[in-house]
Amino acid sequence: MADAPLPRPKAYGYALLTLLAPGLGHWSLGRRGRAGAFFAIVGATFAAGLLFDGALFSPASDNWLFRLGAVAQMGLGLPYALGRLLGLGPLESARVTGVMFGYGNTFLVAAGLMNMLLAMDVYDIAVGRKP
Repeated sequence: MADAPLPRPKAYGYALLTLLAPGLGHWSLGRRGRAGAFFAIVGATFAAGLLFDGALFSPASDNWLFRLGAVAQMGLGLPYALGRLLGLGPLESARVTGVMFGYGNTFLVAAGLMNMLLAMDVYDIAVGRKP
């Protein structure tokens, strides 16, 4: 299915699937191996960020750096939304003063940015720019 270039609107749809869940766009294009690998890599990075006391930032924060971090983290799609709904990674003073807080946030932001790059990758595959 991905061998022939797809129209741009359809390619955007595959990119949006990836923004919903890591690897979903690749899975839909029939790239099952890539999809599984990307899901595992982004998922492990997300989990490591939470385990290292990272915070899931709110886009409504007073701190502009936290708002910027929230935009990056929102690139995860459903994992970010579910994490916020379930209260994972709360921004608490005990967490902020912890030794691992910065590392955890770096992992969470990196996971969101990786998923945004994967959305661009699946778009390139769908339009035929990349094998």
